[in-house]
Amino acid sequence: MTGVGIQISSLGALLALVFVGAMSTLFYWMFHLPPVVPHRIVTVRRTVRALRRILVPVVETVPAERAVELACRIGEEQKAEIILAYVIEIPLTLPLNARMPDQEAAGRKALDTAEMLVQRHNLPVRSRMIPARHAADGILHLTQDEDADVIVMGVGVKRRAAPEQLGRTAEEVIRRAPCEVVLDKVPIQA
Repeated sequence: MTGVGIQISSLGALLALVFVGAMSTLFYWMFHLPPVVPHRIVTVRRTVRALRRILVPVVETVPAERAVELACRIGEEQKAEIILAYVIEIPLTLPLNARMPDQEAAGRKALDTAEMLVQRHNLPVRSRMIPARHAADGILHLTQDEDADVIVMGVGVKRRAAPEQLGRTAEEVIRRAPCEVVLDKVPIQA
């Protein structure tokens, strides 16, 4: 009988250790509170989650394609709709409804490439080709028409002498946009 009592005692001790370990883990989990997150951060996270429509102006450049990719990544979690826009700049000497076949062909090509990028992310996508006197005016008008939550633009640096300057379109959109604007600047190549 002595041998049986020792086996029960060792089994009891093992069960007691498992119970104490489990209880310690439970109490640690219960009383170890996560760090307090400031209200500003919670608000920012909530507003980013609320993005429903992302407008991306496109042209036939690498910065525009990078902007499409960035927009897809921003909108991926909430399955935001990506609205691709190509603005055909109509000279002041022509009526606004003038046909611009070369620009329309370039726009269709840029929009097709951008649509393929969005489709790889399985996000809803729409394309718009609109005429305007200035690209910024077309982008801003479309932002209001589509009730866009954010504009994602790619910018490149044309002149190495003045890398701090953005293009006229980007500066105008930033200054007048009724929503958030995200710029993706391609780094300067050495």
